[in-house]
Amino acid sequence: MKTFFILIFISIIGILIGVGSVYYGDLKKSGNNVPLPSLQLPYKSFLAGTGVIEAGSKNIYVGSAVSGIIKDVYIQSGDKIKKNKLLFEIDDSTKRVNIPILKAAINVAAAKLQSAKHQLNIMKKMKKLSSNIITNEKYTKFLDTYHEAKENLILSKQKLIAMQNELKLYKVYAPMNGVILRSNITKGSYFTKNSKALILGDNKLNIKVNINEFDSWKFVKNAHAVAYVRGNQKQKITLKYLYTIPFIASKKNLTGRSTEQTDTRVLRVVYTIENKPKFLLYVGEMLDVFIQTTKGQ
Repeated sequence: MKTFFILIFISIIGILIGVGSVYYGDLKKSGNNVPLPSLQLPYKSFLAGTGVIEAGSKNIYVGSAVSGIIKDVYIQSGDKIKKNKLLFEIDDSTKRVNIPILKAAINVAAAKLQSAKHQLNIMKKMKKLSSNIITNEKYTKFLDTYHEAKENLILSKQKLIAMQNELKLYKVYAPMNGVILRSNITKGSYFTKNSKALILGDNKLNIKVNINEFDSWKFVKNAHAVAYVRGNQKQKITLKYLYTIPFIASKKNLTGRSTEQTDTRVLRVVYTIENKPKFLLYVGEMLDVFIQTTKGQ
């Protein structure tokens, strides 16, 4: 009986030692974690919002007047480009085969015009010799034939010019100076007129800030505002007010936080970066923005 109680006592001590080892082991591991830096608030009274970087020109989806298979691509994401730089070409072989046909049609029209002109000159000479030989009705018929041949030649030339101008549409050029923000176009892929595969923006960066509608009444457009790069409080950006979008809309830019309300409605305010920082910023990047408010509002 005495041995039984001794075994129970030893078992209890063993359990306590095991629990203690696990507990203190976890404490030791948690002590190795690097604490997240606390954000030092820039103002005593402020509005906080989520800012998203966008190009000053906004995101321009480069389109084309025609659709087709991409023949050649001359740019890639991140390239800095100049206005009128050739970006890519769409295969125009199905249209280009018509060029020889149109040129041949011009030659035929020119030959018909020459023939009509020759016959009209003969009629003029005969009519001068004797008005009885060539009646006015017959002379008018030859004159009309000549004018018709002349117009047909002009039309044939215009068709060739129109085709050559249409072929120019198969080459897509940059509408402005800027940066290729994203390029998903590849040689051999199909490009549609309303494609969003190629995005262009200028070198200037703006920040669109979402302010909760419950705080929108506190907003002052010329108040001081700063933005911080997420995860690095030292990367601070001074903002300058540009304009307010006077329309309360549903929140579209989600932060991914578990406490975030997706049904929030926001006022959107656009700022520009007053002095370009030395560190890199990317279009689409989210920032933590603070806007100063008047104390006691």
